Amino acid sequence: MQRFFFRNLLFLIFVNLLIKPLWIFGIDRSVQNAVGSESYGVYFIITNLSLLTQILLDLGISHYNNRLIAQKEHLLTSQLSHILSIKIFLTIFYLLVTLLAAVALKYHGHVLYLLFLVGLNQAFASLITYVRSNISALHHFKVDSMLSVMDKALMIMVCGMLLILPAFRSQFIIDWFIYAQLGAYALTLLTALIYVLRITGRISMTFSFQFSRELLRNTFPFALLIALMMIYGRIDAVMIEKLLPVDGEHEAGLYASAFRLLDALNQFGFLFSILLLPIFSKMIAQKKSIENLAASGFTVIHICAVIAAAGCWFYSSEIMHLLYKEASDYSSSILKVLMLGILGSTSTYIFSTLLTANNNLKQLIMVAAAAVLVNFFCNLLLIPVYKAWGASIAAVITQIGIGMTHLILSVVVFRFRFNKLLVGKLCLFALMSIAIFWGIKTAPINWMISLSLGAFICLAFAFLLRLADTGRIFALISKNPTE
Repeated sequence: MQRFFFRNLLFLIFVNLLIKPLWIFGIDRSVQNAVGSESYGVYFIITNLSLLTQILLDLGISHYNNRLIAQKEHLLTSQLSHILSIKIFLTIFYLLVTLLAAVALKYHGHVLYLLFLVGLNQAFASLITYVRSNISALHHFKVDSMLSVMDKALMIMVCGMLLILPAFRSQFIIDWFIYAQLGAYALTLLTALIYVLRITGRISMTFSFQFSRELLRNTFPFALLIALMMIYGRIDAVMIEKLLPVDGEHEAGLYASAFRLLDALNQFGFLFSILLLPIFSKMIAQKKSIENLAASGFTVIHICAVIAAAGCWFYSSEIMHLLYKEASDYSSSILKVLMLGILGSTSTYIFSTLLTANNNLKQLIMVAAAAVLVNFFCNLLLIPVYKAWGASIAAVITQIGIGMTHLILSVVVFRFRFNKLLVGKLCLFALMSIAIFWGIKTAPINWMISLSLGAFICLAFAFLLRLADTGRIFALISKNPTE
């Protein structure tokens, strides 16, 4: 199963490396530079507001469905016909609640119009996630990988043209960006539906109160967990705007510029969880040991996280000035702190996924609820004094606390053995990575070369410690995945 995981993980990373960096740094970043931090800050705020109520679109259905279909594939057709009709009702309800919440928060005029469009984008994205949950549950990971980047590939083509042509770039507004997303999501959803319907055959959408009640009863814990995670992960932008009435939109824009890099790297952690949830679910159902797979997944993602965090800490100023017109030492300090949060979120992507597969939702909900309180009060105390930089500190405290808690819970629940050698190697790797980047930063060479060289040396050190075993990796990739 480790072989199967790593083969598909590498393919998933490959297609995402082709598309996601170009989208994030070529398109999304360019849009912010084109419209300015304040205008993009408004978009970032309403996007985060739409994400706070996003759980109403899904209510945990996709996570529950992925685990269910991975264990009972014969239920795919009946689940699909019922759930699609439920999703339509949830979309209408979500849009109403989101707009009412915006009105209550005193948003009005064109901002409400943009929020409605962003809400439609979230609705399409949620439908895509649900349809893809069926595809990944069937272990059609290569198709799922292609669908995971299709919307971004389409947006790169459309927005790229608008940003490259001078006649359009000079008039570019954030509305165009949202329209491009809407079209790309619609085409991706249509493609995903066609693929699934080729497997299930023709279906008739059926709405049943009894089925809906039973489904929502089963998915409620997933829904509550996801809602809490969304709150502590996305409330910061809204709080920045509300707690800083004078320059809140500008500060939110600066925070968004740093958050973009964290979000980009977190996407690769998210890829781990997409693959691991159905695999963990099936292994647990078959009563197979998951300790080696969990350890291997965490080791790989920890190596990447440490290199990313150390690199961004020492080269934050150079990175921000390369990417943004409005970069400053202040925005660089936000990135420097914010990127430390990846050390916690990477642990969450492995161990929260494992606990979800094992149905330890009560414990996960308690952790997430505590995280919401910690994050809210940290933001409440820090933002009025330190502005966006304070929000970045709150985010790091929250993410590292959650990551450590998920790790400890997994060790207790699954009775993992304490691997002193692995823990020692991981700690040594982290310390050496800091030393490597600190030392190479002083070298009289171009910063891009020194950053790349530092990352390469850290990676080589990981192989030297046998945290990443080349022989084992190539064996896992080259052998037949069915063995």
